[in-house]
Amino acid sequence: MRRLAAALMVLPLLSGPAGASGSIACVAPDNEASIELTIGSLPVLAVVGVAIEAQGESWTLSGEGEQAIAVGQAFGNANEMRIDFTDPNIESIVAEVRLFSAAEERELATAGTLRIAGVGAWVLTCTGP
Repeated sequence: MRRLAAALMVLPLLSGPAGASGSIACVAPDNEASIELTIGSLPVLAVVGVAIEAQGESWTLSGEGEQAIAVGQAFGNANEMRIDFTDPNIESIVAEVRLFSAAEERELATAGTLRIAGVGAWVLTCTGP
């Protein structure tokens, strides 16, 4: 009985973080801005990774200083994703991503916008997941 109890206590520690189910890469037509999102495999939109580049600057979830961002809020369904990235203290929105998808049989098209506060706004075309 003690072995069973010990095994049940250790089991949650053995499971790792949720595996990523896919990534979405988006770029502005002029290549002035891009974003790559890694989406976790959960029943809700879970952004587990992001890399944003625009006008020579970059922002990531693991960034430091001015380049650090956090997921403020994220909403997604079969046809759209709306994600706001904030500063690590959640005091202001740094970037807004709005993506919209359309599918017909095996064809999928995704496009949207990226706005970075104080930097600019771009139209995006995307591939993935």
